[in-house]
Amino acid sequence: MIVHRARHRLLPFLGFALLALAACQENLAGGAACPTLCPGQQLEVHDTVLVADQVFDTTEIVNGMPPLGTETQLLVARYADSHGDSVVSGAVLRYDSLQRNFPRTDTTKPFVPVTSVTAASLQFTSTPDTSLIRDSVRFEVIDVDANVPDLDTATIHQLFLTRPAIGTLNVNKDSVSTAHSVPLDTAFVRQHVTTGKRIRLGVRVFGYGSSGAGNAQFGILPITSTSSATSQTGSILQYMGKATVADTIDSLSFVNYSVSKSSGGPEFKYLANYQLVLKGSPPAPSSVRPVGGLPSSRLYMRFNLPSALIDSSTTIVRATLILHQQGDQTFSRVDSVSLTPRVVIASPNVVDISKAAILLAEPTTVPLLAVRVNPNETRTDTLVLVSKTANLVTLWRAEGPRLMQRAIVLQSSGEGRDPRRFLLYTNSAAADSLRPRLHLTYIPRSGFGLP
Repeated sequence: MIVHRARHRLLPFLGFALLALAACQENLAGGAACPTLCPGQQLEVHDTVLVADQVFDTTEIVNGMPPLGTETQLLVARYADSHGDSVVSGAVLRYDSLQRNFPRTDTTKPFVPVTSVTAASLQFTSTPDTSLIRDSVRFEVIDVDANVPDLDTATIHQLFLTRPAIGTLNVNKDSVSTAHSVPLDTAFVRQHVTTGKRIRLGVRVFGYGSSGAGNAQFGILPITSTSSATSQTGSILQYMGKATVADTIDSLSFVNYSVSKSSGGPEFKYLANYQLVLKGSPPAPSSVRPVGGLPSSRLYMRFNLPSALIDSSTTIVRATLILHQQGDQTFSRVDSVSLTPRVVIASPNVVDISKAAILLAEPTTVPLLAVRVNPNETRTDTLVLVSKTANLVTLWRAEGPRLMQRAIVLQSSGEGRDPRRFLLYTNSAAADSLRPRLHLTYIPRSGFGLP
């Protein structure tokens, strides 16, 4: 009787062993019973390709990048083609606090006001692109002050087109440097200094060649810092002022620094210096979305991936985003710029895509590699999102879908500083072969295992 009962007790265990043996003979696609029960067998690696709306549920263009007053350089440029000026950009420099009082040698006496100005100039540091200049360039400085809110850039735009210059500087190509000084109308400066007015200056540039108009491109540094650790020069308004009171010091050179943005970027109502696009890039074809150009745009792309791939223990070994680019012949420069992916860290509560597109992780958080290409080419661009050195899915899992949008932004490395742009096909492309693709290589999730 005892032996009989023992045989019956062994039957379930024998059945379980047979099932495990059968599992080891199968080529499993989704479970991990075989690796768990049969350690000698290797995990199976799978490949899959998702297309268009299987990859993204939202692809939107966000224009006007970077936001006004947050630019690292102010592009002053003019690009000419056979039809005239194709893209024009200028800089607005603000001097809202001018030095108006003359110091006395006798410090017990009160300051006296500046009553006259004998010389004035706008000095700025820039990064010129000499490869674009044919023969010479001409800088013009104009008065762009107006009694309008800072966000009313339409009025300032009109002043760039209609007001005469209060200062000019002609520079031959072989004399172009990083520092320039434009003489200004002293009567204009004196009137503003002596009556307590602010000064706001617009800077525009013209290029010239033997056959007529040419190209010009300068990036003016907008910030002036006097710290020895971060010393850099932006733009300076300098004038020689005099006072009516006879004194040991009867003239002095006054240096005025333009408004600097705060480290976190200014509120719009407290705008610092900013860049103003006077004539923007031509409209992109309806079949593609532009990245870059002037004013610069970013492409916001929110993923729509199966939860089984992202939220389970499936191991994604590699993920490659494949995009198709239409060549843009607007600018024929042969050097390349980079198509750069950035990780959006905005929460799902940020429903305004224009705001989500500026809430980005630092490049070191998930070091996604940029693709350096010539925007003129019609080609396929490949962006690696998961690799040995960078894993976007790991970040998504760590943060969870309630804390972080599963999205990236594509931007040009020349954002705000280069008129060239990438023209990319999205989910709406007419041909299926042109729509975005995500190539995934993964190891299926574990189904069960021994305790």
